[in-house]
Amino acid sequence: MKIKNLKDVEEAIRSIAMIDAEIVSIDNTAAKAIAAAKEKAAADSSGLAERREKLLATLKEYSDGHRSELYDSDKKSREFINGTIGYRQNPAKVEVGEDTADLLIKAGFSNCVKVKKEPVKAALKNFDAAQQKKFHISLIPGKEVFYCTATEKTIPDGAA
Repeated sequence: MKIKNLKDVEEAIRSIAMIDAEIVSIDNTAAKAIAAAKEKAAADSSGLAERREKLLATLKEYSDGHRSELYDSDKKSREFINGTIGYRQNPAKVEVGEDTADLLIKAGFSNCVKVKKEPVKAALKNFDAAQQKKFHISLIPGKEVFYCTATEKTIPDGAA
């Protein structure tokens, strides 16, 4: 469509609005179908997920109680025929207050603040206790988390 006058501008805008409405309608239909499929999948797998969580909890309980015999002193995981169990150390997290960005900027630490006025948490991990208190920062230590990874060869053909 070639635009020659204001009437053509109005027609082009109207066409764009109609196209946008149709796109929104298609996206909404897709979103509803996806939501329904996710709900069905969650319902279908809920018993399996509960069973899996119970097995993981049982494995973790055993692992916690037999850590010295399961893992070498320099290892945090152990491989078995059907997979691996072990522990991972999650990295430390930084929590900040709502005013941390303003306080950092006022103190000359603008390099620790994102453009959208949000503290750069990675830069705040090395702040000492006095700086953390001054800027309302809480350093939360990382947690060790148990994990289990099953190998694909454990699953019989056709069972997946």
